[in-house]
Amino acid sequence: MDGAITWAQVMTLLAIAVVLCGAWWFLFAAILSVRADLNDFRLKVAEDYASREHLKEVETRLVLAINKLSDKFENLTEKIVAAIHTDHN
Repeated sequence: MDGAITWAQVMTLLAIAVVLCGAWWFLFAAILSVRADLNDFRLKVAEDYASREHLKEVETRLVLAINKLSDKFENLTEKIVAAIHTDHN
């Protein structure tokens, strides 16, 4: 392979360069599409899902409500027992 480059070799190198550029363009477009989808998903999560602070606040309110109900049930049994004793006396 001594001597000048032939037109066939130039065209082969050009074809390889075109194929590589096309593959790069395709992959770059795919990466940009995935990035856009990921950003859309992040925005949806930020809009739709509760934050940790909000969940802790809701948990605290639920625990307080359950404790109040528990106290009412405890008082209810005492009131029923007192009413039964009052009726029998």
